[in-house]
Amino acid sequence: MARVPASTGRRRLPLVGRRAFQIVTAANVVLLSLIVVSGGVVRLSGSGLGCPTWPQCGDGSFTPHSEYALHGAIEFGNRLIGLVVGVVVLITPLMALRLRGGRRRDLTRLSFGLWLGYLGQAVLGGITVLTKLHPATVAAHFLLSMVLLWNAVVLDRRARQGAGPVTPAVAPALLWLARLLVAAAGAVLVLGTVVTGTGPHSGDATHHARFGFDIVNVAQVHADGAMLLTGLAAAMAFAVRITTAPAAARRGSLVLLATIVAQAGVGFAQYFLGIPSGLVALHMTGATVMWVAALYLWLAMADRPALNLEADATPTAEPAPGPSSTATTATTATTATTATTGGTPIPAQPAPATR
Repeated sequence: MARVPASTGRRRLPLVGRRAFQIVTAANVVLLSLIVVSGGVVRLSGSGLGCPTWPQCGDGSFTPHSEYALHGAIEFGNRLIGLVVGVVVLITPLMALRLRGGRRRDLTRLSFGLWLGYLGQAVLGGITVLTKLHPATVAAHFLLSMVLLWNAVVLDRRARQGAGPVTPAVAPALLWLARLLVAAAGAVLVLGTVVTGTGPHSGDATHHARFGFDIVNVAQVHADGAMLLTGLAAAMAFAVRITTAPAAARRGSLVLLATIVAQAGVGFAQYFLGIPSGLVALHMTGATVMWVAALYLWLAMADRPALNLEADATPTAEPAPGPSSTATTATTATTATTATTGGTPIPAQPAPATR
């Protein structure tokens, strides 16, 4: 019976190209943003408890019962989107471990960070249902999504750069301004969850747990933070045009400023119109876009070595037989002959002379 080589007994996952990995990292950013928006639709439509149990949607079923009607369908749809996000998040670290051209520690760590964050979101989502949509757990659920988005954006940026040290691409003052922008954007997001937890949209028609703050006061504090963020974004858009800065930073500053200005307009409109759910959903979508734009702008302030894609362009193949292979075969044959004769080489016999 022929023996099977040991190398075929263990099958490994195929190697993954850099471009394929970049597609998956970008998909993480898009899908993690989408799940934030779909979660907002669940809350604003009063469908937060459309599936009253978790992970099932009612006793003994993972799909919504007919008695839960539209609310159950909306909550179940949000869970389906979460499942798609989970599949993409799951394969990301597996791909990072099998990158063609060599594994990178930073990409592997960030990929597993997404994995851990997703598991944390699943647990926190269950706690949110069990606590009947308490505003504190709802806010924590949203803010953890923002942390996951930070992880995904950094991973996507790193996947398009080579390994090596970070080199600032702007003056130190601009680098600190970018960091301050991200910090201010994060603070505005936190204040936004307080306003949402104080406002009328609790997420369920029968449970109205709310923060005990005055809506006028918390909305004013949130507006003050938004005005500060607008000023910082305007300063950044001006500064990157009068100093040396990458083109990505200049474009990103305009995107961020436009997003913040639009967010401010939507925020004031929803406040004076009585906080309609449609404008609240638009405001939440804009907050997610603003956060992603602020992160990409911050990351554009520093450079890393360029990514080498030559390994993807030239797939690894078995070497063709050549002179070196012939020499190796001859050496192997000589060694085998020596071993057969007990270690004593057999001298070569001269060919008979031809007269």
